[in-house]
Amino acid sequence: MLMLDVSYNHKSTERNKKMKPLMGFIFCCGTMFLMIDLGYKIIDLHAHFRDNIPFHTRLAKEAGIGTTLYMPNTKACLDNIKEIKKSLRIKRHIRAIPISAITIGRKGRKLVNVNTIKPNVIGFSDDGNCLTNLKLLAEILKKNVLIMAHLEPETEMAKKYLKVLSKVGGKLHLQHISKTSTINVIKRAKRFGLKFTSETCPHYFTYSSEIEDKPVNPPLGTLKDVKAVKEALKDGIIDCIASDYAPIPRPKGTGFASFESFISLSYGLVLQKVLTHKQLKAKFHDNPLKIIRP
Repeated sequence: MLMLDVSYNHKSTERNKKMKPLMGFIFCCGTMFLMIDLGYKIIDLHAHFRDNIPFHTRLAKEAGIGTTLYMPNTKACLDNIKEIKKSLRIKRHIRAIPISAITIGRKGRKLVNVNTIKPNVIGFSDDGNCLTNLKLLAEILKKNVLIMAHLEPETEMAKKYLKVLSKVGGKLHLQHISKTSTINVIKRAKRFGLKFTSETCPHYFTYSSEIEDKPVNPPLGTLKDVKAVKEALKDGIIDCIASDYAPIPRPKGTGFASFESFISLSYGLVLQKVLTHKQLKAKFHDNPLKIIRP
């Protein structure tokens, strides 16, 4: 890995004069990434560390990430207090906080012991699997814990989840939004005053299905979807940018694993004038912080 010292202060506007990120380039495995010191630590709401927390948190730290939430699809699944406490004892190089499964084994049949688990986690997710049992969704939302929802099919389940939320309340966060149709659903719900949050990931505002064949879940959208995701970030419809860092082994054969590209592709939105520095900080730090606060 070779680091080139070509850092410089990005020109600042009056609005952004306090944010002057230092930038350089890093070459790793034949690929060049833009490396940026943003002046604050990123809070990544969505990462997978599999069964090697020390290794992956070291990479996160080197990239400039200060806090990550890691998903429960590990061996064994983080669906009980024993496994969660065992995970918390493992060495880590940044603040890395576990997310519990919503259901035992992430199988969608029976809720985990929420009351026992919740003091040790930030939230609950069956990420990688979509909870289709809406009665279970309503039951756990009533417990007023953060629910991080994997939607599949995305737009259909977004409608169903938001309908449940409107009836029972709770704290709902929609993961990896990628489709224009889903963004329209989110817009309508927010227009009617429903309180919830959402995230997208760099691959959904960078790559399109017409050009790339990258195996991710949910799948890449069209060029129209890529544009819609960018606009939704700019307009505040989507609250956060998360990495969805997914190293091998990948149970469903899908995912990316690069914290460097997560940051550099996201900063590309500033270079493209889609977001200001202040808006990027909101997606990377301010909004995620509000979501994970008790």
